[in-house]
Amino acid sequence: MKKQLHRIVLIGFAIAILPAATGCETVHNLQSNDQSGAAATPAVTSNTNKPAPSTPDPDRSAAVSSNGEEPSDMVKEKPQVSPDKAYRVSKPTLMGATLGTPKEEVLNLFGKARNTFIMDEDPQAVTVYEYPDFSIGFNVFDRLEFIQVLSPDIDPGLSGLHLGDSIGEALNVLGKPDNRTDYVLAYKALNTILKLDVDPGSGTIKSIKLFPAS
Repeated sequence: MKKQLHRIVLIGFAIAILPAATGCETVHNLQSNDQSGAAATPAVTSNTNKPAPSTPDPDRSAAVSSNGEEPSDMVKEKPQVSPDKAYRVSKPTLMGATLGTPKEEVLNLFGKARNTFIMDEDPQAVTVYEYPDFSIGFNVFDRLEFIQVLSPDIDPGLSGLHLGDSIGEALNVLGKPDNRTDYVLAYKALNTILKLDVDPGSGTIKSIKLFPAS
């Protein structure tokens, strides 16, 4: 009887300590799982303090432009005629220029024109360059085709003869014309014609023009 009672006590004691042992094992397993999870999760490193890569400045060399301006040719309104460039029968000129002279050379003498246009009515088109007091024309070969004086302020290079002077003064300077009408005095020299338009009422010179003889 005592042996049975002793066995019952031992069995009860074993039953009493079994839950406590199970609880300790559960806690141990949970701690192990927590440590394993912490080891498996990589640490997150913040890059907020890392400086951002610098952006290079744009190349501004292409945006730099020159403000320099090409100098424009000035209009030489009243060119002076030297004595060696004056009109002669052996070398007919007007305003010191000779017919057939290249355009570049003529424009260097007179400067930039105020206006240009093309005379289409001529058999060969002539490009006219207008200046304040005179005009010139170039043929299709860019050679001087004519010169016309339109103002008394311009020196034609005719030994002092100017627009507004009398017919008598023209005859004294240039001599007898090859052709003469009430409106025109014309002088021929080396395939050129020097034409003086006159006003029959006042007897004065209205314009002077040098052009090729046809």
